[in-house]
Amino acid sequence: MVRAADAALRLAGYGTGPLVVLIRAEMPPGHRGMSLDNGAALGSEAFSSQAMVNHVLEEELLHVMQKNDAPERWFKPGIARNLEEEVHEQRKFPFPGN
Repeated sequence: MVRAADAALRLAGYGTGPLVVLIRAEMPPGHRGMSLDNGAALGSEAFSSQAMVNHVLEEELLHVMQKNDAPERWFKPGIARNLEEEVHEQRKFPFPGN
């Protein structure tokens, strides 16, 4: 599923090089993924369908790209919502079912 998501992201025009590390991790309910400095951790909910893997991996890739572009922004007050909104605006893979 991850390889298919990587291929889908590349086909959509993304460079997936920043995703050096991908790990599967136990996460609390409602959490599908989390960006790392050089990749992402994916929870079991991310693997509910191929469309969901594509969606979650895209989101985490965009967050890694944000971190690489301007790391100093990450710890300023009120920035989390702005970063999430930026990712949402750039999405090519919407939440499955929407």
